[in-house]
Amino acid sequence: MLQKLAALFKEFGFFAGLLYLSDRFLASISPSLRLYFYDIMVQPIHKEPLIPERLSRNLEIREIKRGDPEVELMPARPDIKEARFEQSAVCLGAFQKGKFIGYMWFCPNTYIEDEVRCVFLVSPAGEAVFDFDFYLFPEYRMGRGFIGMWSGANRYLQERGIKYTFSRVTRTNIASRRAHSHLGWKCVGRTLFLQAGQLQFMVATIFPFLHLSFGNSGRVQLKLRPDALRVQ
Repeated sequence: MLQKLAALFKEFGFFAGLLYLSDRFLASISPSLRLYFYDIMVQPIHKEPLIPERLSRNLEIREIKRGDPEVELMPARPDIKEARFEQSAVCLGAFQKGKFIGYMWFCPNTYIEDEVRCVFLVSPAGEAVFDFDFYLFPEYRMGRGFIGMWSGANRYLQERGIKYTFSRVTRTNIASRRAHSHLGWKCVGRTLFLQAGQLQFMVATIFPFLHLSFGNSGRVQLKLRPDALRVQ
């Protein structure tokens, strides 16, 4: 047990590791007790291809629409996927030699979070999006799937005048942090949400810094911009 704890704190860091253990403890008491600790990241959309064309020759990136058969293959709950389409989110699918291997979602201007009661507002208007649920099916995670998929998404956004993409990542998602680190990913804020039934309490490095709400009517709004003070 001590070895497992030591390995956990070594991988996540002391603070993130402590929050992870606290969340696991709360969830064991009740499914309605949760802690969510996010880093808010911004990444530039590159003008140049991220990988040589020859490495992505067999990869196609295209939009997945409501009702397309690929929607049924995504592991998110049906109500969550429908809520995403309702808020005009765009889903990009990655296809390798015609086979569906992964997807990502993004929203222009505003993203209504589906894990906590929060709305992310991105700027500059028309030049930024919020991306979320970047997913590769497990059998494609060991090859060039991630960089190929992100390269295609980068090209898709660049062609539409997008200069920045924001995202939130769980602090303990080490794999995602490593995958994005060499693409210019920077942390511009952090948030901690405590949920206890209908109560939600937020502490953040972004205005309004503190927020308390009850029920679905109390969504906190966090305004994001790429020139915000970067968090180390």
